[in-house]
Amino acid sequence: MLHFQTLMYWTNLKRALISLFLLLLLEVFHNQHGLAATSNPARSHHTEVTLLSELDAVSPGSHFYVALRMKMDEGWHTYWLNPGDAGSATQIDWTLPSGVYAGPIQWPTPSVIAIPPLASFGYEGECWLLIPMNISQEQRVGSTVNLKALVQWVECAQSCLPGSAELSLTLPVENSSRVDETLKEGFQKARYEIPRTPPESVDISFMDTGKNLIIFFQNKTGKILNFESVHFFPFQNGIIQNSAPQQLRLRKEGVSLEIARPSSNPAPLNEPLSGIFTAKLSGLKGIEKINWDIRAKKYIPPKVETQKKGASVYFNKKFFSYLGLSFIGGLILNLMPCVLPVISLKVLNLVGASREGGSSSLVHGLFFVLGVLCSFWVVVGLLIFLREKGLELGWGFQLQSPPFVAFMALFFFLISLNLLGVYEIGVSLVSAQSLVEKAKGIFGSFLNGVLATLVASPCTAPFMGSAIGFALSQPPPVIMLVFSSLALGMAFPVFVLSIFPGLLRLLPKPGPWMVSFKQFLAFPILGAVIWLVWVYGKLRGIDGVVDILLATLFVGFGSWIYGKFSGPYHPLGVRIVSILVSVAILLSSFYYVVVEIEQSFSSKMAKKEEWIPFSESKLEEYVHQGVPVFVDFTASWCLTCQVNKKVALQNPEVKKKFEQLGVVRMEADWTNRDPKITEALEYLGRNGVPTYVFYGIDSSSPLLLPEVITPKMLLDVLSKIEKEKKQREAQTKSEEFFQ
Repeated sequence: MLHFQTLMYWTNLKRALISLFLLLLLEVFHNQHGLAATSNPARSHHTEVTLLSELDAVSPGSHFYVALRMKMDEGWHTYWLNPGDAGSATQIDWTLPSGVYAGPIQWPTPSVIAIPPLASFGYEGECWLLIPMNISQEQRVGSTVNLKALVQWVECAQSCLPGSAELSLTLPVENSSRVDETLKEGFQKARYEIPRTPPESVDISFMDTGKNLIIFFQNKTGKILNFESVHFFPFQNGIIQNSAPQQLRLRKEGVSLEIARPSSNPAPLNEPLSGIFTAKLSGLKGIEKINWDIRAKKYIPPKVETQKKGASVYFNKKFFSYLGLSFIGGLILNLMPCVLPVISLKVLNLVGASREGGSSSLVHGLFFVLGVLCSFWVVVGLLIFLREKGLELGWGFQLQSPPFVAFMALFFFLISLNLLGVYEIGVSLVSAQSLVEKAKGIFGSFLNGVLATLVASPCTAPFMGSAIGFALSQPPPVIMLVFSSLALGMAFPVFVLSIFPGLLRLLPKPGPWMVSFKQFLAFPILGAVIWLVWVYGKLRGIDGVVDILLATLFVGFGSWIYGKFSGPYHPLGVRIVSILVSVAILLSSFYYVVVEIEQSFSSKMAKKEEWIPFSESKLEEYVHQGVPVFVDFTASWCLTCQVNKKVALQNPEVKKKFEQLGVVRMEADWTNRDPKITEALEYLGRNGVPTYVFYGIDSSSPLLLPEVITPKMLLDVLSKIEKEKKQREAQTKSEEFFQ
């Protein structure tokens, strides 16, 4: 028994010694490979910052990266080198020993942080800012280098706060550098996010038209640059409208990116134009994400050749190959989600026509082909005309027009309501029924061809991109022929079904299923409506989406009135009134989204009025005199502040009310650190901007408003001030009367 206890004692002791040795070994490894390359984290209100090194030991003459890792709380963000409409870029001030040199921040590609009608550029979640470091050859092995950094940033959500931290990182100097394996993957990912120089085969230039900045991309190899999801972030602030949509266009020489310039006093464009260009590039290897650090020179228009070229130069082997590609692309286009619903409608129409026998289905098919061809010719003819006038437009350019997109969305919604049976057109024309139905069917086939083209214009099927790119670089006859081939390819399946209607007889016999199928087709059409509303939202923002949805509501209401009260079983007077009311509602809805909203969006914003700079002594003086004061605690880097300013403080009714009541408006600008403003915010129980406060209402205590304000909120407070002002005036008159 004693021997067994002794054995257990030595076994446990051995296990304890092994565990202690492993812990010591792990601690040594952790000190060498973890703590040495990482500073202690520092945290502000909503952001944590840490200084990291890709090497946990440096050697004389070594070059390496350190990173400022910033982790933002959910919903909060920091800013890029160019913060956009508001914000302030993160800054690092270094204190370094002799022989150690820090380079500039290598900024990763930012994101657009939009609070309509403004937009900023920055980072959410987590970002790594890389800084190159150089160690001189004179550094002594066995010594250490201490990297000290004072970091200053601005963090924003609905409110904005300045943040700062002092970070320190000590690295040993050894004979050879040693990579920190625990941070290796993070540094590799951070390097990938740093924009790269574009390939030499891509020539980039720019042009300033006064209204727009146009950046041209030309691939010298002749291949089409199939860019998607593009965005340009300029290094220079004030040269573009940051919240404006950036439109990619197909041109003769390649592609271009068109961005609206600021409406008033835009900053001059320096050469070279520099910034970050991001896009998805689709090609043989799939979709590739690109981040390019571009330096664009001024655009020089190509020289126009005076010598006329014969037709043989254009109609060659290459031309016929692209003609075939465009036909195949047209065939595949029928499977695109934006085209398939309309084609399905045509097939349903052919089912009925095939039952009539004779050449009825063939006539329907020919009119469908004619509708596709005519609409293609009209769109391409308009495209050629506008290009000859100097406008660089690409296929699908009409979908870049907000009024056209709005019109198409409402028109498609009307079609879906008709398919669902909300209303029927032509039911009252009982006499001459056969003639009307025949004309209606032929016209419907032609109209289906037109609609198929309109909704197909923004779609690009396989083989289409290269064919369109080739066509748009050729003279008008070649453009027309290539696009005609595309149109014939798209119309070909329906035309085949019209020639061989027996294929359609494989479907069930006519019956209730046709009504159900017709109603079912309304839902793909409604899907097209959703897509068009999304496109409109991209062009006009979330407010535009609300406007078009409101118009859709009234279009539905007008259609319901027409379908409910215009039938032959209602008295003539009721039918006439219902038709007039429904037409008035429909026309008003179309006018609202196509004309009124466009004019409202294009109107210029009111000029900014002057505000009195914040002063505690002035504030106390006004409050003592009984004068109401409104103080706006703001900063140029605060995006919410700028949005509130445009939406609420610059509202004409609010401004007029401020002036009528004699309310003094003070601006406490916290763009640069100001201890007095900081102290005033702390007194109010706030630590960031925006902060809005009224003084001199009810009592001497201030009235705090939320971070996000509306015109109604301000008008309610101003109405309260007006009421109190009238009460004081009445009380003063009463006292004067009795005296």
